[in-house]
Amino acid sequence: MKVLPPGTARPRTRFGRRAMAGGLLLALAGTTATAVPAAAAPLSGTAAVRQATGAGTAASTPPSSSLKITWSILPATATGPDKARQRFDYGVLKPGSTVIDHVEIVNDSTQSAAFSIYGTDAAGTTAKGALLLLAPQKKPTDIGSWVRFPGGAAQLTTIINANQAIVVQFSVKVPPQGTPGDHTGAVVAQVAIPNKNGGVTVTENYRIAVPLELRVTGALRAGLQVQSVSTGFSDPLNPFGTGTATVSYSVVNTGNVRQAGTQTVTVTGPFGQKVVIHQPPLPTILPGDSIRVTAQAPGLFPAGPMTAHVDIKAGWPTDTIALAHAAPEVAANASLFAFPWTLLGLILLLAAIGVGIWFYLRWRGRLRRAELAAVAARASRDTERRLLGGRAAANGHAAKDNGATPPTASAKSATATAAAEATAPGGMPDGGGPAAEGTTE
Repeated sequence: MKVLPPGTARPRTRFGRRAMAGGLLLALAGTTATAVPAAAAPLSGTAAVRQATGAGTAASTPPSSSLKITWSILPATATGPDKARQRFDYGVLKPGSTVIDHVEIVNDSTQSAAFSIYGTDAAGTTAKGALLLLAPQKKPTDIGSWVRFPGGAAQLTTIINANQAIVVQFSVKVPPQGTPGDHTGAVVAQVAIPNKNGGVTVTENYRIAVPLELRVTGALRAGLQVQSVSTGFSDPLNPFGTGTATVSYSVVNTGNVRQAGTQTVTVTGPFGQKVVIHQPPLPTILPGDSIRVTAQAPGLFPAGPMTAHVDIKAGWPTDTIALAHAAPEVAANASLFAFPWTLLGLILLLAAIGVGIWFYLRWRGRLRRAELAAVAARASRDTERRLLGGRAAANGHAAKDNGATPPTASAKSATATAAAEATAPGGMPDGGGPAAEGTTE
């Protein structure tokens, strides 16, 4: 690697001694690579990069591909691979500076393949520290656009024969108006594999990369923020058990240098409940980027309002130049309400059972009272019949004792009629009128 001060003319670049392709092949490969429609990269913008072990990184096309290509890319010198380096790290550069370096691409396959070598920008990092790169179809606007190959080209396309390697010289020129702070990207080796899909030939891009880093001098600042804190609670199936609080948040790098750090999540609740979660250390967070983190706090009884507290202590990634002043600690709070729904469901179920039992007992009581009333009515009727029957028997017995037969209804009627006639004034026994005076029979 050679660093040229600002204003120094850049020497003519050339392929290393192990270059195996000529200009004719470069032109042919460039034509072939664009002759068929391009498909989206299977990696979806994520480079197959091991941040800590970039040297010797290798990749292979999947078995479903019509071509089986295995290749690798690693930092190099003008004569061969530089195994002492695992990434392109150029430290601190002034605006306008130019770096001359080399990269080796090795084709470990048994057949030749067309490769594209270019620079790109980092799109961010994952929660596990993996470096994310721009998708192949997106043009870089930061450090990736500062990379140039022989003839000032932004991208180099070449064919590498089977079991061969080439060393390519490239330059990284910091613009005079380069933004102060850390810049991260990668040098990518990409293979375009044509495949037929439903009778249509498409090109699938497979790529690996070596990280590219540098810092531009100027006003440097470090800063982290905790944003977009969201909470949730998972109720236990056991009505008397404990649940788990979920806390999600974003850690944003608001400065212009790479940051890392430690993180702690604390959840407190009623009756002195408190759970402290020591999260894994933060990965490298690029300037202007953020990562989303989720923490689980088990062992909390859902007894009402709770508070989640996120505390971030900023730090520096490995092999990053630390600033004299560290970023201050940052924190954020969020509230949540944990309701014992399972316990409430049990209480409602028990209450429903109790109300059902009460209505059942009330219904049985009414039914029993109705049955008792019916029995009492039947007993009363039976008693009345027995009493009336007893009186009739007593009257008949008295008539027999007097030597007379109880009069019938017709006899009673005749007796009553005779009595009425007997009592009529001046009446006659036969019912005739009064006799004429002085008349005899």
